[in-house]
Amino acid sequence: MPSGWPTTEKKRPRVAAIGLNDSQLAEIRPFCGDLRPAQSVQAYLADFEWWETDVVVASSLDQAVIDPGVHLLTVGPISLGVWQRNRSRPGQHFRELVRMHTRSRARELAVAYQCPPTYRNLAETLAKSLGSDQKPPPTITVSEAGELLREPVVLTSGDQPVALRLQWADRDWGHSSEIIKVDVVALYLPLLSNLSHWFRTFLADISEFDPIRVPQDLHLFGDSSDWYTPEETSLARQISEIEQEIERLKNDRTRARAQLARAGKTADATVRRAITEYGDELVAAVSELLGEIGFIVERMDDAIEPNEARREDLRLTLTGRPDWEAIVEVKGYGKGIKTNDANKVRMHRDRYIAETRRAPDLTMWLVNPFREMDPSLRPAPDQHVDQTAKIVGAACVLTTDLYQQWKLFKEGQCEASEIVQRLVAAEPGLWRPTSAG
Repeated sequence: MPSGWPTTEKKRPRVAAIGLNDSQLAEIRPFCGDLRPAQSVQAYLADFEWWETDVVVASSLDQAVIDPGVHLLTVGPISLGVWQRNRSRPGQHFRELVRMHTRSRARELAVAYQCPPTYRNLAETLAKSLGSDQKPPPTITVSEAGELLREPVVLTSGDQPVALRLQWADRDWGHSSEIIKVDVVALYLPLLSNLSHWFRTFLADISEFDPIRVPQDLHLFGDSSDWYTPEETSLARQISEIEQEIERLKNDRTRARAQLARAGKTADATVRRAITEYGDELVAAVSELLGEIGFIVERMDDAIEPNEARREDLRLTLTGRPDWEAIVEVKGYGKGIKTNDANKVRMHRDRYIAETRRAPDLTMWLVNPFREMDPSLRPAPDQHVDQTAKIVGAACVLTTDLYQQWKLFKEGQCEASEIVQRLVAAEPGLWRPTSAG
């Protein structure tokens, strides 16, 4: 060991598991000293360094760059290479070195005569399995031939590798002055159902010449329960139960996310229009909210004659209180509240007084300002709005406040009658439901 090399004992091999699903992670876990799952190369490098990595097991890599000093096993379609600058074109461009693709139509497979003996039994099983598939297997293309040893494991009838082992000599491993020269192995495989067997054999292959990163005493019995001790069997059962629970929770989360998306679309098309719309859409939405909390809602323009002047948007009454009545003018704004609309509110109020010989019990100016903004970020109405509402004798109510009150009722945090009473008792000016409550 070089002078200055850290003496802290590390669990080996330290395995970067990139892009693997839960089943694949479970297959390789028993053979890893330190398993480090990550969804991508970038995600792995955000937490770890290549020179503190012994082995990479990866799947679904697209234009990925893997450090040449670590041992690599890939499963399924991949695209590996390096990013380089080109003098003739600006920026960096990806130069692909290894690719597994589906261009070949060849279906007949055989174990390559160059296949290392340690992989031969697995290669025979793989060739039979892929040969029985309906689709031709993906094949591997290597752009550079500078490696020391290229050993096809399984070949098509056209001598295209389906599984391939590459070995480079004396690749640098380490950092700065702490560099060791070791051979590096890459094993490229198609998608397969017995990853644990391949990975165990791959580690045994590496340990022959790189025992520091892959110690000789790795678990060659694999994860076969036939050879587990009772303690191992118990722990394996716990792991299986935990993984089943994780899978169940993930399925539950997927279903809940789908339900949330559907509920969101429904809300956007109904009650949430009260905080996003204007005009008739806004009137319809607030009518629904007011009706659900207990008001009897009448849309006044529905009953006017063709040549009759428009009235206030809504009239509210209450069951059990025939003497109580409110008028409501609804306005939506792209920006702030237009205070000159208060004149229209006063006009409707004056007309009501002239027709009924009394003032309405409540005049509500129901407004939805800054309707295109996130409701949480909308500026609060200024003092001028409060004063203008007081002058015309109206309670200025924000639709966002009405929506939040309705939400409290629907969640069971308050009674609908409490919200009705807060609105019935609203004084002219800007309505503040928290202080009113």
